[in-house]
Amino acid sequence: MMAAQETSGMSTNGMAYEDLLAEVVRLQSEGRLPTTVSREQMIDWAYGTTKIENEDVTVEIATKAVDDLLASQQTPPGKV
Repeated sequence: MMAAQETSGMSTNGMAYEDLLAEVVRLQSEGRLPTTVSREQMIDWAYGTTKIENEDVTVEIATKAVDDLLASQQTPPGKV
């Protein structure tokens, strides 16, 4: 077993958080990395996170929850 290292501000790749963030921002500005989270990513996160706590959760439940959330955030036409 490896001894824990002091990695304050470091990722598993050994890069500082600030360097990783700068790389993400650069890739986003170049259009090589999305700036928004996709519906599929939201569903995957919702399912994975809740499944840990509740084994009865299904992908269908997570999909409905995400779709309901996205629908509630849409502004009706003519409303600002």
